[in-house]
Formats: sequence, structure tokens, C-alpha cells
Amino acid sequence: MAAAVASASGGLGLGGPPSRTPIATASGLLALLSEPDPSLVRRALTGLLAVVDTLWHEVAESLPDLEAIAEGGEGHESHDGAARETAAALASRVFFHLEEPRQALRLALESGGHFDVMAPSKADGPYVERLVNAAIEEYVSRRAREFDGEDAAGAAAGAAADEGEEEEELDAEKLAGVVHLMFERCYADGSYGHALGVAFEGREAARAAEVLSRLSSSGLPAGEVVSVLSGALRTANELIPSKAFRSEALGLIGASLHDVFGDDAAPGPARRSAACSLALCRQLLGDAAAVASIVTRLVDGGDDDRGLLGLQLCFDLVDSGDQAFASAVAAGLP
Repeated sequence: MAAAVASASGGLGLGGPPSRTPIATASGLLALLSEPDPSLVRRALTGLLAVVDTLWHEVAESLPDLEAIAEGGEGHESHDGAARETAAALASRVFFHLEEPRQALRLALESGGHFDVMAPSKADGPYVERLVNAAIEEYVSRRAREFDGEDAAGAAAGAAADEGEEEEELDAEKLAGVVHLMFERCYADGSYGHALGVAFEGREAARAAEVLSRLSSSGLPAGEVVSVLSGALRTANELIPSKAFRSEALGLIGASLHDVFGDDAAPGPARRSAACSLALCRQLLGDAAAVASIVTRLVDGGDDDRGLLGLQLCFDLVDSGDQAFASAVAAGLP
């Protein structure tokens, strides 16, 4: 047996660093998973990880063994942390190819540095993106149940039953870590609109405030900042079902728009665009006094373009059909 293992080890490149030479079958590596020598198993796992994306259909037959190694189950207590993490990464890849992203995520959360959210390689990109999306879906679902209470929890219970109560299998702290890294990656990429959308879906006012703060200090041109805020305004108004949280989100967006509108150093077009979105935001919040103040500042600003915009906002209010609100705004004008 020892000679056979030695032969397999040499032929599969297990005597040193993992071989980059493609192999036609993973059967030899898979056979080594049952060896009592932890070092052989560790090298087999490393070799399998290098070929799993092409030979995953073979590796899938050993999923129970891989999960047992990853979990340190009976008969696998001798494997160290690095071997368990590699086994988890390997099983996660197989579940990814089987199109079971939630199971793939469960194991990826146990794979340590093998799951690189911040800087995945080009080859790992599709795998990481799919699992990050699965993490966001789980995060949003959990946050929605916490925020919306029993009704949402009851609705989710049926889905959890359909999934065999897999929900509890995901480590909450590690899941939160992945989502946190996703937000950091959004900041690095300048994807503030995406970050806001996730924060809104997750009913996280503190996270939304953080994104808006990072946006305001990002150094982006004022026009681009207003564009992101205007998109966030539409998202909040159309996609947040909770009236209470929608109002909170609109308030946060309105505060950021107000900063741009009141910034004398910002270009005129950006300030005027901010004024339009801010007026809509305040109207959605039912704040007639705030809208009246915006119109007054525009008309009294000493600039023809600003004055015309103030008048246009008044016409838009009348055309909106909310005559009670339009009358309340008119009453607040000088």
C-alpha cells in the first residue's frame, strides 16, 4: 500500500508544490483522502483545489468526506486548521458548480483565506460574485425579518422549511463579515449606489448613513454625487415597503442633497439638480415648509436660472395633483 501511495504521490505531484500540469482524472487524489497520514490528505486537498473547476463532477462524489474533514468529524480529528479550511473551500467550489450557492456560501465561510472577497483572481471572479450575492440575499432576508417583525418572519418560515431549515447553518458573524467587506469593496470601486441599495434593502439606517458619509467625502464631483443621491431617492421611494424606514431613508438622502444645495463652492448645475431632487424628497416626506424654503432660496438667489427653476418647481407642484400640499407650500412663501 505504501508503494502505491508513493507512486500516486509522485505521479500527481504530491511530493512537492502543487503541479500546474492538467490531469485527466481526480480519482488518484480522491483515493488519498482516506489515507491515515494527515500530510497526504492535506496535499491531496491542495491538488484537488487546483483542478476542481474542471473535475468538480468527480470531486462531487466525495462531498461527504470533504465536509467531514472540514468539520473535523469522527475519524478526521487529526487534520489541522489549514486542511479543514482547504476541504471547506473544495466542497464550496463543488456546490457552486452544482448551482447550490447557499451551500457553497456555508462552506466558503469556513474556508478562511480561500474566500477572498476584496481581491479575487480573474478565475475566481464568478465564484466570489455569486457567493457574495448569496450572502447579501441572506443578510437582507435576516435584516428584513428583524425590522418587519412577525409577518416577515412567518413568511420566511415557509421558505426555510422548503430549504430544510438550512438557514441556521450560516454563521451570522462570518456572514456579517462578508457583507462588511462587500461594502468596503463598493467604497473602493466607487459603487455608492449599489452600497446604498443593499443598505436600504437590509433596513440599515446606520449603514446607509455611513455610505452617504463616505460618498460626501469621496472627492467625486458634485454632479456625480447628486446623480447617486437622485438614484437613491428613486430606489428608496419605489422599493422600500416599510413606510417608517422609507421616511428615515428619505430623511438621510435629503440631508445629503441639502449639503450640496447649500454648498456655494459646488457648480451651479449640480446645485440646481440637487434643488430639484431635494424638493421632491421633501414633498415625499410631506414637508411643505421645507419645499417653500427651497423655492424661496431659488427665486431670491439673484440668478435668473435659479429663479426660473424655483418657478418651475412651483408649476411641478401644481401639476402633481396634490393641491393640499401645493397650497401648504404657497402659504409658506413670502
